[in-house]
Amino acid sequence: MSAFHNDPRANKSDDDPLAGEVSCRILDHEIGGLILAISENHLQTIRIRPNISAQMQSAGTVLGLDDSTIINEVLGMIRYRNLSSRAQDSLADVINSIIIDNPEPYLSFYNRAGNLSLKMHAFALLPGVGNKKALEMVDLRGRDGWEEFSKLDADCGIDGAKLLAERLAKEIADHHLVPRLVELLLRQEE
Repeated sequence: MSAFHNDPRANKSDDDPLAGEVSCRILDHEIGGLILAISENHLQTIRIRPNISAQMQSAGTVLGLDDSTIINEVLGMIRYRNLSSRAQDSLADVINSIIIDNPEPYLSFYNRAGNLSLKMHAFALLPGVGNKKALEMVDLRGRDGWEEFSKLDADCGIDGAKLLAERLAKEIADHHLVPRLVELLLRQEE
């Protein structure tokens, strides 16, 4: 029996990757089976045993981890490779919706990112952003940065939330990909 049974805050230890998580978003709700989801704060992929009477939920639906009408038990973490193909396919879109709904920690990447080496800026980790575009983005950011994704997108001619979601999804899929923005942005020791 998981420490999360019906109370996401019960019996947490300091090294628990789901500590402090109160909600998740559904990646896939398998017929008659498990709910595959991603936690909203730290982007951890998790398995949930739904109640027998729970109705099917669509990808992107927000669930409180203490929602006993749907959740019977949070079973714990699941590796990317063990996610269903539908869950894998919906990962970047669901992360994008998390970013849009809670932009502050993700905008901090755009407002604080710096050089990773003498030849590479952190912006160049984003799909389709090369060193030249990264340097343009640094100039456009200035000292104050951006307060909203809409301003960032207009200034830089990108879809900042989507690019970051794609990078984060790629990192979740491949744990050997470095540097890892998901670790830098979301999974730091607090």
